[in-house]
Amino acid sequence: MKTHFSPFRMFGVPVLCFALLAPGSILGAGPQEKAGAAETQKEEKPYQLENIVIDVVDTVRSRRNPNMTVIKPEFFPQSLGTSLDTALERQPGVDVQRIQEIGSALDDDSIRIRGFGARRIAVARDGRLLNTSGVAGGYFIDWTMIPLSGIERIEIVKGVSDARTGNVLGGVINLVSRKPAPGPAAVEAQAGASSFDTWSLSLYHGSKPGRFDYSLSSNIEDSAGYLSNGTFSFKNAGLRMGYDLPFAGRLSAEASWSRVKKGFIVANRAEPDFGAPGYDLPADPDFPASDGEYMYGGMGAYPEPGSYWIKNKWLFSLAYEQGFGASGYLRLAAWKNHGDREAFNTRRSLDRVFHKKFFDDRSFGASAEYSRVFGSHSLKAGIDFSRLKDDGDANLADDFRAPFRNGYYVQAGNLAAYLTADFSLVGRKLVLTPGVRWMSYQGIAGPGGVVEGIPDIRLRGLAPAVKLTWIFSDENFLYLSLARALRFPTAPEHYWHYDADDAGVDTSGLPFREEDGLLLQGGWTYAASTRTRFELSSYYYAITDYIQFDLINFVAYNIDTAGLFGLEAEVSHRLSRGVSFFANYTFSRSRTSGDTFVSLFVNPGDLGFREIPGIPAHKGNAGVKWQFPNNARLALFVQAVSGMKVVYNGNALWTDDLRVVDQPGYVRLDFEAAWPLPRLKARLTGFVRNILNARYQERFGFPSAGRTAGISAKFTL
Repeated sequence: MKTHFSPFRMFGVPVLCFALLAPGSILGAGPQEKAGAAETQKEEKPYQLENIVIDVVDTVRSRRNPNMTVIKPEFFPQSLGTSLDTALERQPGVDVQRIQEIGSALDDDSIRIRGFGARRIAVARDGRLLNTSGVAGGYFIDWTMIPLSGIERIEIVKGVSDARTGNVLGGVINLVSRKPAPGPAAVEAQAGASSFDTWSLSLYHGSKPGRFDYSLSSNIEDSAGYLSNGTFSFKNAGLRMGYDLPFAGRLSAEASWSRVKKGFIVANRAEPDFGAPGYDLPADPDFPASDGEYMYGGMGAYPEPGSYWIKNKWLFSLAYEQGFGASGYLRLAAWKNHGDREAFNTRRSLDRVFHKKFFDDRSFGASAEYSRVFGSHSLKAGIDFSRLKDDGDANLADDFRAPFRNGYYVQAGNLAAYLTADFSLVGRKLVLTPGVRWMSYQGIAGPGGVVEGIPDIRLRGLAPAVKLTWIFSDENFLYLSLARALRFPTAPEHYWHYDADDAGVDTSGLPFREEDGLLLQGGWTYAASTRTRFELSSYYYAITDYIQFDLINFVAYNIDTAGLFGLEAEVSHRLSRGVSFFANYTFSRSRTSGDTFVSLFVNPGDLGFREIPGIPAHKGNAGVKWQFPNNARLALFVQAVSGMKVVYNGNALWTDDLRVVDQPGYVRLDFEAAWPLPRLKARLTGFVRNILNARYQERFGFPSAGRTAGISAKFTL
């Protein structure tokens, strides 16, 4: 495979090393910002279909990280699901491509930021990394296991170019927990019901009686789904505690538990071959015609009715924060995961049962960060470590195979240190933010990997970044950033590149390099009084040795070069006291060269394909809201997504006849309403999604639900 010279090659590159930063925010709030929050001057600014309250901390956060989008719960779309994937679907630069709208947003491509899937996205809660499973558990982010109960806001930083977070290329999604306020305890309960026997219930309780504070949150969700065997059941409970020490310190801890039982979508086509007369006809008329999911990890690959998995996951974290006068700030944090998964495949057609337990997640990590303010300038330094691993798998007693217990395949150790500064220049109108991050990746083959002949990998290097922000006013600023676009392989990519016997083609003798390149991005934010807000951003990635992970033939390898560029724009405007609207638009394109494996996998008629598949060139969202004097509201939303090219495997694994097919675009119209019930301290909400019953698919081969509807009630006790 051809190798390109990169001026940065000598430095190495990072992998999923994510700093656990200052409280809540990706950026955190330094001592001066916290002091400002105490004497907040609140102001309303338009955002999508609401006026949101902007305070001193929000303004500073926007200046320091101008490519960050903040989504508050009042902006979450209403739909069948209540998990993170749904909350992101109206944001520019974000593509939601689920197999099923509830319970199946769990693979690499379910959510993309600027064309990058889960392996190039970091997801955190209060700065604590969440996507940490090893090979047995899968590299992907299971978006359905990330609840939104007890969330104050979601922060999205696209195209990360900040030394504190590392270069994860796609971006960082950080869920900021709701913090209890002094005064009476908060108690909230919400119940909802919608199409396909879908129902949900969530509870929140928070209190701060003096220095001590705590919050409890839980939610339950259950659905029959609309594709064959697409049932979904989810439970979650979390406890967060904090104590404000008398010497400007704070100690906090969190524990949460989640359980999901998910049925695997079963193929339901009269004829499986694309283009055949029976391809669009269902074999079982009770469900739409669709492709099926796969059950990896020695589970028989193709699920049959009754197949499922059950995942249980515990998350623990502990943090200590200490202020030093008005200018110094220290944060220490540690976290631990414990997750298991039971998978069951009936495979009645083969008269055999696949039944295994996967010891999915045994990851842990720790971090430290110190920040200091020097007049109008600031400096931050930090270090973080994570060990991302699983503990293998085992056959259960009713599995048709002999009893078996396997150790983990590959564990990834990540160590990083960073230094970054903000220099305010030209009368504080220009902010210069240089930074550098040193990172190392240590991929160690475990017992399962040693059996397969997987070698260890050690990589290290520097990732510099620089950003300029021109501040014309609080809500009028420009930014431009340049960073090294770097990424180490994940543990599954490491494993599948060197695995010789299970893959569709043997790549173990080929070089395997880290991704390297440049990220250039810029943007402009402008607010005209309190009625109009406009945001524009553009980006360009030039990546050498782009790592392609083909889950059809179980191969990870380097493509010589990949380029991505795009434009995102959004405007929010309040027409009058009762009417407001928003619109956003995303344009994106990609180009690859030197993909030598196209000739092995792709049909000869499609050998000219030179793109990253599954990225629509155009996407738009718009909405209009009518607000009434009693705070009731009605809203209409439209989403339009252009057609795109995808690589289709004919719903079969281990195939060298992949086709490049056109996935049609679509336009969807949604309706939402809310009605307050002040005497009951309640608020009713309802939705009708896809009012015109448009036929479309987010993921090729899997049709959408069609028209759906639901209603919910939220009580503040």
